[in-house]
Amino acid sequence: MTGTPQEQHDDGQARAQEPGADRPPLPGPADETSGPMTIIPGPAAEDSVAWQPGSPPPARYDTSASPAAPRAAMSITGFMSDIKRTGRWQVPAALTVTQGMGDVTLDLREAVVTSPVVDVTFYGGMSSLKIIVPPGVEVEWGGGMALLSDEKADPPGEVDPTMWRLRVTHYGLMSDVRVRTLAVGETPTKKWWKGLR
Repeated sequence: MTGTPQEQHDDGQARAQEPGADRPPLPGPADETSGPMTIIPGPAAEDSVAWQPGSPPPARYDTSASPAAPRAAMSITGFMSDIKRTGRWQVPAALTVTQGMGDVTLDLREAVVTSPVVDVTFYGGMSSLKIIVPPGVEVEWGGGMALLSDEKADPPGEVDPTMWRLRVTHYGLMSDVRVRTLAVGETPTKKWWKGLR
């Protein structure tokens, strides 16, 4: 028998089978969502299993984790310019400063220091470096080589064993390094002859 295939129904009547009815259904949106929906947990999924009504949404980061480790080293470079670092800034364990024909000021009184020793290496040519530390910080000179230069530090006061230490290494030509010990908000006393200007 030829013609359109037919199928037997419960009512006993033979009906023509639609073309392509015996083929498997093509995949589509209905098949993709026919199974159970899986919720991917995340900070913005308030309908996830971890979140319950009436409770704050999960944090966007792990609050129990320790803060990111500070940078181990950093460099500051300038030429015929003035550079200042003041206020609250993160100081690495090793800081290299290179300056030519300019001034650099590093104010560490309110800086964030996480290492027991801060090593500052200065390469200067016809330039100066001034470092300001809070009281209680021990200052060490780590050597180096300088020609026609000068290195000065305030008289050592009482060292706080809980504070970090500063180690300065100087390589320079016609350059100066000055380490001052001042409390937060304290300004250095001006020389009397500077008031005559």
